[in-house]
Amino acid sequence: MNIEAIKNAPSWEEKYRQLIQLGKNLTKPTDSELAQWQPISGCEVNLWVKISVNSDRTLQLNAYSEARIMNGLLAILIHEVNGKSLEALANFDMTARFTELGIAQRLSDTRLNGLKQIEQKIRALALA
Repeated sequence: MNIEAIKNAPSWEEKYRQLIQLGKNLTKPTDSELAQWQPISGCEVNLWVKISVNSDRTLQLNAYSEARIMNGLLAILIHEVNGKSLEALANFDMTARFTELGIAQRLSDTRLNGLKQIEQKIRALALA
C-alpha cells in the first residue's frame, strides 16, 4: 500500500484518485459478516466496523463503507492501526495523520465524524 503517494500527489484530484485506488484494496464483507459488524452512525454513508484485540494485545480492525472514497480513508486507518499494540495506539491521532497526508482539510465533517468515532473506539480499547 503506497500511502506516501497520497502525500506526494500534486493536486487534490490526484490525492482523491489515490484514495479511491487504496479503497479498492478493501474486500467487501458478506452480508452475514456485515450483520455482525458494528454500524457507525453520523457518517454521510453507511459504515461498518469490527475491532478485535488479539491475544498479544495488538489491534485488528476491519471496516467497510459503501463509498469508494471512505474505503480509501478506511484503508489508511487500517494500515495505521492493525498489528499495533494497544499501548502504542493510546495516543494515535488520525486527524493529524490525515493532515500530514494533505487530505483532512478536504474531508467533510460527516466523513470525519464517522472516522473519529472509530478512533474513539480504538482509544477506549487502548486505555481500558
